[in-house]
Parts: sequence; structure tokens; C-alpha cells
Amino acid sequence: MSIYQKVVELEESNKPGALCTIIEATGSAPRHEASKMIVYGNGKITGTVGGGEIENRVIQEALKAIEDGKTRHLTYSLVDPQRGDVGVCGGTVEVYVEPVLPKPVALVIGGGHVGKTVVHLAKWLGFHTVVSDDRPEFCTPDMVPEADEFVVCSMAEIPEKTKIDRFSYIILT
Repeated sequence: MSIYQKVVELEESNKPGALCTIIEATGSAPRHEASKMIVYGNGKITGTVGGGEIENRVIQEALKAIEDGKTRHLTYSLVDPQRGDVGVCGGTVEVYVEPVLPKPVALVIGGGHVGKTVVHLAKWLGFHTVVSDDRPEFCTPDMVPEADEFVVCSMAEIPEKTKIDRFSYIILT
């Protein structure tokens, strides 16, 4: 599976990650230009930008990019680790880190007529929509057809049943 398919998977699953691409490699370097790596929100990776300390530093910067939503343009020297360089190959590597952020999530509590309308509006605004209701008959695709997810539970159980993070907006209807 290509790295681009992995980016699509991130977007389709509405999870955060970062695409890291070597945009320039001069001299001796462990990987060439256009080498790519995805860093997932949990720190796991697919692909490589060179391994070792360079990869460790790129992963750390990618996690920061996921957190703050800002791109990074990183430059690493591979000459003298005693000076703090990431290796001894002799070259220089530039890496562009691009966060792949999930859509914001609208968690709509209540699947009645107001909740259904709020889900419609949130979907139109580009939100990933989750509807929750303790009444199973109000928390179905037939009742709220534009919801992406359905969570049947009491309000007290919502934090256990669905992910609430900095991308979440909770709307009580």
C-alpha cells in the first residue's frame, strides 16, 4: 500500500497524523529526496526518512505538528554528533512535516428533531458527526441519516463510549 493510501486512510478514519517528506538531501545522507514517512498520533510510523536519530527527531517534531496544527521545515546536518548533529554520513537533509488533522467532531447529545437538525447543520459545515441518545429508537440512521456515528448510552457513559479530545465539540440538544 502506498504512503498516499495511508494518508487517505488517516483522513477516512478521522485520525491525526503527519506526512514527513525529505525535500532536499545534499552530500551523503541515509535517504534521498521524496522519501516519506507518516507519523501517527500515537507515535507509530509507516515509511522512513532515514532511521536512527534523524528519524527520532522528525517523529518528535511531527507529534508537535499534530498537536499545534502547524507545518515544520526541518534541517539536519549529518556530520558531527559531538556538535549535536543527527549522524555522521557527511550530508544535510531537509524535511517538510505536514500535519494531517482530523475533521472537527460534533458530538450531538440527543437524537430528536432538534438533534437531527443540528447534525444536518454540523455535517454541512464539515464536521464529523456523532449522535448520542439513551433512547435506541432515536439513535439510528433512519432517525438521523446524516450522522457518521451512533452512540446509544446515558450521558454519564458518553466519555467511556466515544473519544472526546481537542477536536471535539459537544452540543446538548
